[in-house]
Amino acid sequence: MAAMTDFSIHPMTAALGAEIRNIDLREPCDADTVAALRVAWLDNLVLIFRDQDIGEDDQVRFAEYFGETVGARSKDRTDGGDRRLMLISNIRENGEPIGLLPDGELMFHSDSVFLEKPLMGAMLYAEEIPSTGGNTMFANMYDAYDALPDALKDRLNGLRAVNVFDYETQVRTGRFDRSKAPHATHPAVRTHPETGRKALYVNRLMTEEFVGIAPDDSDALLSEALSHAENPDHIYEHVWQVGDLVMWDNRCTQHARRDFPGAERRLLRRVGLEGDRPY
Repeated sequence: MAAMTDFSIHPMTAALGAEIRNIDLREPCDADTVAALRVAWLDNLVLIFRDQDIGEDDQVRFAEYFGETVGARSKDRTDGGDRRLMLISNIRENGEPIGLLPDGELMFHSDSVFLEKPLMGAMLYAEEIPSTGGNTMFANMYDAYDALPDALKDRLNGLRAVNVFDYETQVRTGRFDRSKAPHATHPAVRTHPETGRKALYVNRLMTEEFVGIAPDDSDALLSEALSHAENPDHIYEHVWQVGDLVMWDNRCTQHARRDFPGAERRLLRRVGLEGDRPY
């Protein structure tokens, strides 16, 4: 069983992210270790565990230390694997992807923000990685909020925004219909339930509009807010290696994926952590 003194914390950037060393996630963790890891998670927003040779049961067990686990809500696994784990892969069998989010880049987003209770966080484990690309960028939404000019903070505080599943992609492909897509309305500025800090809570992929203001004003305000959210000063870019497990706090971060060669295999396993209703 992993003891608290076994691991060390190594920050990745000033903005967010820390590598956790000297811990084997195949082994159960004691209560002190879990408590210390949760503090490290809240402090650093993204934790990276390198060189982990873990199976699906190990990943789920580790996730359960932090909350109720959630798999893919939109597509059940067909390979007989644990349904609490979602496959993210471009590998195809009989012409169909074996997982979700198979190809290309993904814009900045918060996971499942189109639901009434978005994920609290998630853990992603790398099984197969292309030779280049596919990096994941994580953005610190505490910093994004803190960096807003006071006048912009005043405008955003108290506003609510509509978040629609894959909104930006639907608009770009000419098939947007909110009535047919999962969507939810959340505060534009969210208060973290554990730290009490405020975080900007709008994103490019999912946020459609602010409630109660004119469309042109909404578009302009959203564009200004997103430019702050995606400022490079707020970002840690993770270059994946096989055996990496990365966990992030979905309540105060956004993430995006860079493009990668479509002819090269990419396979990762994600387990989500059930969240609460943002306020």
